Amino acid sequence: MKHNKKGFTLLEILVVISLILIIVGIAFPKFIGVSDEGRKAKAGAELKTLQTALESYLLNTSGTVPADFAAMEIALEAATPRLVGDVAKFYDPFGATATTNYVYRKDTNNKYYVIHSIGPDKAANITSISTAGVVTGGPGDDIFVTNGT
Repeated sequence: MKHNKKGFTLLEILVVISLILIIVGIAFPKFIGVSDEGRKAKAGAELKTLQTALESYLLNTSGTVPADFAAMEIALEAATPRLVGDVAKFYDPFGATATTNYVYRKDTNNKYYVIHSIGPDKAANITSISTAGVVTGGPGDDIFVTNGT
């Protein structure tokens, strides 16, 4: 008597599932790293754009840095010629929400500024910028631009 069985045994199925899980376990962490690298590149490019627009604005005005992010937004969008698009849409890719803006800080003399992303650890390491233009409290993994040091 001949048995013609079609299909896979339980052992064969378990081996295939194990191999798939091993491959996913190796590949998945690499995809997460690629995503963070993309966010870092986005933050760096947007921050450089904001810095270029702000430096151009400062060259053509009194040289006093805006008081906060909202004031910077108003100043850059009102500049003639227009220096940058809608500043309010420059979102930190590592922010708490999809609409979290970058962090903007200035020194007490209104001469130096730092604009930064909180970075992959999602915690702001930069705390301030001194009147000498020195960024303090970081940068850790924060991504930033400044007219200081």
